[in-house]
Amino acid sequence: MALASIPVWNVVQVNGNHEAQVATFLALQGIEVYSPRFPASSGTRPGSVRDRRSRVVFPGYLFFKPPFGFTRWDVIQWAPGVRRVLSDGGSPSGLPQAVVDRLRLRLAQAPGRRPAFTRGQPVLIERGPLAMVDAIFDRELNTSERVQVLVQLLGRPMTVVVDAAILRPAG
Repeated sequence: MALASIPVWNVVQVNGNHEAQVATFLALQGIEVYSPRFPASSGTRPGSVRDRRSRVVFPGYLFFKPPFGFTRWDVIQWAPGVRRVLSDGGSPSGLPQAVVDRLRLRLAQAPGRRPAFTRGQPVLIERGPLAMVDAIFDRELNTSERVQVLVQLLGRPMTVVVDAAILRPAG
């Protein structure tokens, strides 16, 4: 059996909106916890109402990885806010490390985290009426979500204002 396929993560179902409470409790018990969250959109100000909104990927569930040789499953099962540990045939269900690694990678690349472009950088417009049009990044505008790019349309260069989230580096 390959090392990456060994189940090392488990899943716990928690009461509604108790993900943070259970994660804190389990961490205090020396258990590694992962609660995947979507990144805030690029226009969200820290501390705003939109920033405080829950962005949990799997509401009501947490991933946890007990230390090697862990036997105190009762600590997890009876933790405040825990409904149950997901199990298969009476023993906790396991997930390979590769699943959690892939999830972390996908969330790090999620839309909403736009890359910083530099003036003159070739970019590609991914969606909208100009989808798949090559452009040159010109500048960010006063709003954090809109940018100005240069495109070649009808045989002449034009400046176009687009949503920064629909751009990606060309190449």
